[in-house]
Amino acid sequence: MVITALTLVTVLLYLAATVALGARLLLHEERSPARSTALALAAAAVGTHVVVVGDTTWVDDGLNLSIFSALSLVSWITSTGLVIVSLRQRVEHLGILLWPLSAMAVMLTLFAAPEATLDRELAVQIHIVISMTAYATLLAAVLQALILGALDYRLRHRQATGFVRQLPALRTMEKQLFWLITVGFVALTVALGSGFLFFLDRLLEGMMIHKTSLSMASWLAFATLLIGHAVWGWRGQTAIRWTLVGFLALMFGYFGSKFVLELILQQ
Repeated sequence: MVITALTLVTVLLYLAATVALGARLLLHEERSPARSTALALAAAAVGTHVVVVGDTTWVDDGLNLSIFSALSLVSWITSTGLVIVSLRQRVEHLGILLWPLSAMAVMLTLFAAPEATLDRELAVQIHIVISMTAYATLLAAVLQALILGALDYRLRHRQATGFVRQLPALRTMEKQLFWLITVGFVALTVALGSGFLFFLDRLLEGMMIHKTSLSMASWLAFATLLIGHAVWGWRGQTAIRWTLVGFLALMFGYFGSKFVLELILQQ
């Protein structure tokens, strides 16, 4: 009962942070909430969210990484990172997409499967944490790409009004995008390496071929983008497209397979 109440409080805090941020992006500076208001609400949300994550993910028999618990964990990592980084840089605009997603992910934990899905072996848990960090960072990257795409479109059509004026410069947002992709790519590389190390027997049996194949496709997409950016100066719409392709492959590989196994085949 307490966790249910805390879950609902977390949802409301995320939505309140979204409203405060949306008002700041859409209204004139003097009429909008202070930047600190949205960040304070988001900080409170991640503070209560971590309790929900602890209750739904770390259970007595091991790690519960059913699809809804995993979504909640990834959204918490991303939201926490956003709040921390926003204290030093202007990246809080990502919250306009992230915080509603986090609110939905938290609400879905009320329907999470109660049983643990992984054992308590430390090496496996380290692999899972690295993987979730990679997913979380690349989630932030794809949200940045979507907002960057909207900004690029508005600027190309000479519509630099409304929320566009509250966003960082286009070049700054592109630098932020490639920073997120680089960090996420490194984490994804470590996660894939540790996955091959810890789950080689399952791979040889073909038990994880779908997830591994799509994860490798995602890795190749992000590697191609980073090489293209460094060598040929890829940016703008090209960078946005490659980011979307890489992220979708990664999400279909992990959450897509979980969706089929847990929500379709179990019915």
